[in-house]
Amino acid sequence: MLKLLTPRINLFFIGVFLKLGFSTLTGGPYVVSPSKSVLGIISWILWFGVLWLVALPKTDLILSRWNNHLKKVTVAIVLLLSFAGISIAGIYVGLKTNLLNPDSFNEPIKSGLAYFKTQPRYSDGAALTQQATENFIDGKNPYASSNIITAMETYDGQASDNNGPFVNLTPIQEGRFSEVFPYPSQEALTSLWEQSKVNPTSIPIELESRLSYPAGSFLISVPFMLAGLDNMQLVVGLFLLAAIVFGLWRIPGKSRLIFAIAAAVSLELWITGLIGLEKRLVIFPFMVAGWLLIPRYPKLSMLLLGAGAAAYQTVWFLVPFAAIYVYHVWGWKRAAAGVALAAAVFAALNLPFIVADPVLWFRSVMAPVFDPLYPLGVGLVSLTETGIVNIESSAVFTLLELAALGGGLWWYYKNGPKYPSTGLLLAILPVFFAWRSLNSYFFYFDIILLAAVLIEYHSRDLSRPAAIKVIT
Repeated sequence: MLKLLTPRINLFFIGVFLKLGFSTLTGGPYVVSPSKSVLGIISWILWFGVLWLVALPKTDLILSRWNNHLKKVTVAIVLLLSFAGISIAGIYVGLKTNLLNPDSFNEPIKSGLAYFKTQPRYSDGAALTQQATENFIDGKNPYASSNIITAMETYDGQASDNNGPFVNLTPIQEGRFSEVFPYPSQEALTSLWEQSKVNPTSIPIELESRLSYPAGSFLISVPFMLAGLDNMQLVVGLFLLAAIVFGLWRIPGKSRLIFAIAAAVSLELWITGLIGLEKRLVIFPFMVAGWLLIPRYPKLSMLLLGAGAAAYQTVWFLVPFAAIYVYHVWGWKRAAAGVALAAAVFAALNLPFIVADPVLWFRSVMAPVFDPLYPLGVGLVSLTETGIVNIESSAVFTLLELAALGGGLWWYYKNGPKYPSTGLLLAILPVFFAWRSLNSYFFYFDIILLAAVLIEYHSRDLSRPAAIKVIT
């Protein structure tokens, strides 16, 4: 396998390590100090820069002389992350089966293990999505029946008794929080939650209670729930495995082992994604298949991306780059047909709810844009979140986000034929500048990039001396 470790593949594993450090430094979406904010931004830029080199074919030639050193770094990273992954899995299983008791340890290990034992915890988005699935099965309009109080009490109530639900709620800068910035205190959120539980039917204006995702987010779980599978963690795990299996199927030859190892040591997928119940992982297979199938099945690929976009907004950023990719490979007619298919799938899943109440659907799905949410994330907004920069309006960040999206689309339109995989990275670049830039938005793209690069190696002419030198 070591012979297959080209400079770009080695850089991917370095990127995995950087991404893990990126999340560790910032503590997830809740950046708590100015120093962590700066370190997180630096880590993010390094991660993006490394993946950009992975996306460029000429990186193999430029770094070929250092490849033996890069291989040693890759081996060390794989061994370290494998040990960490096995250890974390063992601890989690031990806690869940009561073979490991947090009370046997002193603080702070005791508290850390006690919290880890309660995982998976439902975020407000995950709880509202689960609630929406049940409401739909019961014949209710999920957007009209959305209630964050009852959702969190139903799905996260038992776990929150000992750990507090406030970190999993989304406050809005209204009411008692109208003059609070950059974020309400833990005590204020806890007090608000305790008062809200007294009368669950009266949702305080200070809490986001809209189901702010397209209809596919809950429709995708309906078959599982009807079959009696209401464990959201298991459903998320099935979709995660489906994405990995599809990648293995598309990648030819011995490179499958590289992809399997890469997926195994991408610990964020397993820890924050599966154990932490990241609901967006259900669109992972749609993103993997949608992008990898473009060179052979452009219409099917856009249809799959449309299905992903009909579930979560993360895919919205990827669809226009995929359309440009289709244009470069197949021409504008196939690109236009692909966009039409994606739009048709999106409409088919969402149109019934749009027709039922268009204003409610639009206000719900676009709540992250129009509701006065607080700055939160690991991107540039962390400077505001931690008080380094005093900007209390999302307008500046929205303009930067749109500029990054527009600039990325223009660059990809001009340069995509030479660097097709860069579209994956340009699709997530705008999130770095967004008012809400949660680290979970970045989970998927690096592993899709690796699959695309591995497929690229087998489609290029390896008879060229330069190519042989890099591969061997």
